[in-house]
Parts: sequence; structure tokens; C-alpha cells
Amino acid sequence: MSARGFSLLELLVAMAITTTTAGALLSLVVAGQSIARSQPEAADLQQRARIATHVLATELARAGAGIDAGPLAGALAERFAPVSPSADGGLTIWYVSAEGAQATLAAPLPADAPAASIAIDPPCSASGCGFADGTTAVIFDASGCHDLARVETAAPSVLVLAGAARTCGYAAGAAIAQGEVRTFRVDAAARQLLRRDEATGVSVPIADNVAAMDVEYLDAGRRIRVTVRFAPALLRQVPDLQVVLDTRPPNLQER
Repeated sequence: MSARGFSLLELLVAMAITTTTAGALLSLVVAGQSIARSQPEAADLQQRARIATHVLATELARAGAGIDAGPLAGALAERFAPVSPSADGGLTIWYVSAEGAQATLAAPLPADAPAASIAIDPPCSASGCGFADGTTAVIFDASGCHDLARVETAAPSVLVLAGAARTCGYAAGAAIAQGEVRTFRVDAAARQLLRRDEATGVSVPIADNVAAMDVEYLDAGRRIRVTVRFAPALLRQVPDLQVVLDTRPPNLQER
């Protein structure tokens, strides 16, 4: 029985089939590797977005919370805008944070005064009467003037204040309460969403891989829409992620 070889045409067809099959298999392997790399990155990006949205939503829900008693009782929005753009393109939020640490000024407070005489009604005999060392005090009056100061030392009738001079001088009867003033902004170089404590100037990162943040003030400032765009650090296969927080903070609404 004579042996028969392959013709040139048969070899070319076999090579073409082999090459096509190998190419298809290779494309499947590459696609699988790409998915294996991109899925953790996409999940990580979504987790960062959830954290940022939660922090922003929590702070905006508190925005404008005011004092409970006295002539200046009510939401801060009745006196000034507690949610406003910052000079560096961020979002600044003001609110009173402690129910027990609320008082009025018992004497005038000049802009450069280092201490504030306070009166709490009803009177309190406990040390600090709810105010604590190292906290932030929000000061405001009926004219719309508002400032923050760091409480260096708290006593029942006097608060020793640290930090720069305030923008306003205040008459007796102005409100002073423990609160928070925080600014959210994007550091483009570090690609981070930062939260800055305006009383101390200290910033802490909230989320990484943040490309941009856009803030819209709608319905005369009663509705805030924050759009944050996240971009993956390395993998181009993962698309940018954009999250939108559209909220009406309760203390910003008309009463």
C-alpha cells in the first residue's frame, strides 16, 4: 500500500483552520483576563462611590440645623445660607451639632476678642454646660453675620476661643452653639474627595479616584444636586462612574 502525502492546498487549508482556531482561543483568553482584572476595579470604584455618597448625604441632611430655644431659635437658613460654594470650588456646610451646647452671648463679642461670655437658659452648673474643649462654636445673629471659632477652654459662663479674628463683632444676645463647618472639595492632583474642617483647616480624604465634583444650587438653594465623577486609576477597560446626589435638606426648606 503506497503512502500518500498532503498536497500544498491541503496544508494551507489546515494551517488556516489552525490559525483561526488559535486566534479565537487567544481572544477568549485575553477577554477573560481583561474581565478578571476589570471586575475588581469596577467593584472598588462602586464601593468608593457608595462611601462618598453616604458621607455627602449625611452631612447635607444635617445642613442648617439650628438652635432649639431663644430669640434666634430655628434653622440656620433663616439667618444665612448654611450650604454655599467655597472659594476653592468646594461645597461648605454649616450646622449646629449639639443640643446641650447652645447659648447666647451675655456680653458683646468684638471680632478680635479671645473669650466669649455666655448665658445658658436654663442655667447649667456642670463644667462647660455642654460645651467642650477642642470643639467648634458657630456664632450668628439676626443680621445674617456668622462666624466659627475653636473652643480652646470651656467653662460654665465663659468660652476661651482660639483661631483667627472673626469677620463680625456681635452684640449681647447673639447665638453661640457647638457646631460643624465642613467643606467638601476635589483635589485634582491627588484625585481625592476631601473633607476639610474649617475650624482647624485639617482635611481628610473621603474617596480616591475622584476626577471631578459639580454642585448645583436649585430652587433658591433649597435643593442641592451634587455630581461626582469617578475614574479608574489604571485600567482603561473600566468606564468612568458618575453618581448624582439630588437632595432637599430638611432644614433648608421653607417653614
